[in-house]
Amino acid sequence: MKEMLERICCKQVVFTSLEVVDPKVVLHTRKKLAIFSGVDPKSFYHLIFRIEQKSRFLRKHVDEMAELCKALELHVKHTYKYKHLLLNAPLCSKAALVLQENGWKVYNDFM
Repeated sequence: MKEMLERICCKQVVFTSLEVVDPKVVLHTRKKLAIFSGVDPKSFYHLIFRIEQKSRFLRKHVDEMAELCKALELHVKHTYKYKHLLLNAPLCSKAALVLQENGWKVYNDFM
């Protein structure tokens, strides 16, 4: 978690609160990912997905993340202004394009 915060904080994002969201309890998913929900000093909500996998991050994974994001927004009853993806896997070019179009900030050189 320390590496994650250092990576995002070097982009001048500081959180007043940061919570860990348990994907098994809240979203009822068995995916191996870490989800964090944070609030910055301007009261904007940030959603952080941290994914570590050995295989390539494909377009279908982007669709799955979008579904998880919508389910989380329904659970917490607010939308997220900024969405971050900390990825420790090769990234498909089509997936990178879709993530960029949807407003995600991708940190692919995370570890």
